[in-house]
Amino acid sequence: MTSIRDTFLALALGLSCFAATAEPVEIQQGQEIGAGYSFRRGEACLVVTALHVVPSPVTDITVIDRTGARNTAQRAYDNPASDLALVEIAGRPTIACTDRWPDSSWLAAARLNTRTQFEAVRHYPSGRETIVGFRFAGGTTSSLTLAPVDKTMIRESDSGTIVRFEDKLAGIVQKVDPATDRVEVLRFDFIDKLIGDRFRAAARAAPVAVDGMFQQGRPNPNWSAFLRAWVSEASGRPVVTGQDATARCRIAVDVLEFRSVSMPNPEYEKASQQDCSLMRLFGKSAQARCEESKKNAVRTAPRAVPGYAMSLEIKVTPRTGTGQAKLASGTVPTESGQRSRTADDQFNAMQAVLAAPATELLRSGACD
Repeated sequence: MTSIRDTFLALALGLSCFAATAEPVEIQQGQEIGAGYSFRRGEACLVVTALHVVPSPVTDITVIDRTGARNTAQRAYDNPASDLALVEIAGRPTIACTDRWPDSSWLAAARLNTRTQFEAVRHYPSGRETIVGFRFAGGTTSSLTLAPVDKTMIRESDSGTIVRFEDKLAGIVQKVDPATDRVEVLRFDFIDKLIGDRFRAAARAAPVAVDGMFQQGRPNPNWSAFLRAWVSEASGRPVVTGQDATARCRIAVDVLEFRSVSMPNPEYEKASQQDCSLMRLFGKSAQARCEESKKNAVRTAPRAVPGYAMSLEIKVTPRTGTGQAKLASGTVPTESGQRSRTADDQFNAMQAVLAAPATELLRSGACD
């Protein structure tokens, strides 16, 4: 029987020696469209892509492989500084996802120069593909700068596409500079430093079932998606559904209280308590400037900032034995500081309250 990988290799025009070490997918989230590559981690399937392709931490993501198979997924990891994200398939994957995390240590020792050639393959769910060639044009320890070798260019929707050197993974496309046609690529050995341990440890990590976050006994889909993403990132364990028999434990969070509040603004307090009396040592004009600055700061800084007050009960139940629970509560200001609060504000506040006790429970041995 012909495997999916064999079919892909047969479709590669003139690239019979271009060995596949990961599997390409198209990624859609809202109006955003990009590319990624899928890797197996234990029983889970994760896709490496650029963070700007999947900007929302909770909106469902559609992942489509080159056969047209599709799965729903959620963002499981993000690194804004490196524009890197991991997307995890919800449940058992139907897309092609068999390849394991590769070794990228070769890249640090590679001697790259302007004659060094790279290639990216733009894949389509129909099975069609386009080869895009590059040459090395510079870089850093975390990135490669590449220049096109002909008129075929990377597009914005190719963000997340794997770039290869010979048959080895070199990085993923992040952005294109329209003024110079230079393509910025995040090096795969740098990606490995950020997330490689998640895949290497997968064989030792027991799966965790996430039941979800509940409010008044009812599951909240958005909060549950956040919890799945947080558990995957914080524990490095495969996350499975509550019905999956492979799970060693299950985690659920009951939201006992969650409300919007106003909190004293520390910037206002700091401005109002500023002491300008010592500035007289530098002259009356210096003291006057200090007093004027203080007056402006007090006038413009709001006395209160928006935040959330919450109480949570976090429960971790092993496959056999007695479960454990912890109560967590706190009042957290919104990171955006805006009164028109965003979903990110909610999740950042939840993480601030939930992270420490939930991590302690997951590491207590109940999930081993």
